[in-house]
Amino acid sequence: MTDCPPRFKAHAKAALEKRANLVAEMRAVRDDANLSDAEKRERIERLDVDINGYEAEARDAVERGEREAEVRSLGSRAGGLFAPTGNRHQDKGDSWRGLMPSANEYRELIAENSPSSGGYTVPSETASKYVDALKANSTFLRGLPADSIVPFNSDTFSVPQLVSSTGGDYVEEGQTIPEGEMVWGEVKFEAKKIGRIQWASSEVLEDSAVNLRNVIAGNLLRDASLKFDADAFTGSGTNPIRGILSQGVSTTLGAGKVTVTYDDLADAVARIESMNGTPSVVWASVDMAAALRKEKAAGSGTYQGGSPVDSPASTAWGLPILPSAFLPPKTVAVADGSRIMVGIRRNASVKVSEDARFDSDQIGFRLIMRVAGVSLAETSSAQIMKAAAS
Repeated sequence: MTDCPPRFKAHAKAALEKRANLVAEMRAVRDDANLSDAEKRERIERLDVDINGYEAEARDAVERGEREAEVRSLGSRAGGLFAPTGNRHQDKGDSWRGLMPSANEYRELIAENSPSSGGYTVPSETASKYVDALKANSTFLRGLPADSIVPFNSDTFSVPQLVSSTGGDYVEEGQTIPEGEMVWGEVKFEAKKIGRIQWASSEVLEDSAVNLRNVIAGNLLRDASLKFDADAFTGSGTNPIRGILSQGVSTTLGAGKVTVTYDDLADAVARIESMNGTPSVVWASVDMAAALRKEKAAGSGTYQGGSPVDSPASTAWGLPILPSAFLPPKTVAVADGSRIMVGIRRNASVKVSEDARFDSDQIGFRLIMRVAGVSLAETSSAQIMKAAAS
């Protein structure tokens, strides 16, 4: 930002200061014990929209300032060739304006409202829908409570982890109570970007019978959620995002148990509860989700999960059963969602550009989101069951 004109620096600084204030407010909301989870979620999502808006505003100010500085430099090197010949005393500092309009001026010519609004596919008041849409598209995120999705504002996401602690002990009357000891560590994740660009000609956008802009944005969002789900479930130490399969406790069923049953789910629930956890979600591979849906009680022909009108496909003891194509075959995961954390550095956003392929009259749609890993508070919070091969 060294070459950025002062007025753009001031604009960017003001936007970042407003963003910092909102981040502090978001943390206060998250820690407010007087608010319900639903109230926290609503306020955090509303604040997140404004935070992303100020971040984009600061980035836009810097980019516009750098472009203007570059154009000024071009004009200076041109030696005033484009200055009107009738005025030798014209300020050469303004001679760059004869070359081309700055990015800011160009946006003012084509945008009906503020210059910074020209680069977005949707106005700011509807951009928050992408947060909800991402969660709706992601099987993994749908299984987590709102508090498990943690926004952060640095290049790394640090999760405190209790490594060990000394428990309480009996104390005789009048004796000194011994001190306990807690050893804390942390798990750090780097923010990783998921991005994609889609091009479309202006003719296709104009002539399409559907709102193709929204279709393209929706497809980009779906693809991003699928990429995230793939690693959130099965990512190993070599992946940008480590998955729960590599962090939870795995149990392989004995020979002959070729499907995971409701009895196996009961065992997994008990193992989580034994560590004071609260099971909240069941993720299942496609074949195991189908097997659970069709499982019947012995001798009765009644579905184990209840009659079809009771939605046996979607719940087990009140826990949602969410199928995922990214879990390996014969795999079911029972988890305490409150003990799983996902860091979101930047919510999914779609921007449009009409400049990059100006010569071929193509419009570019770019999706970007930044996430920073999946972390389990303790391995017992995710119980992974794998049916026997035969």
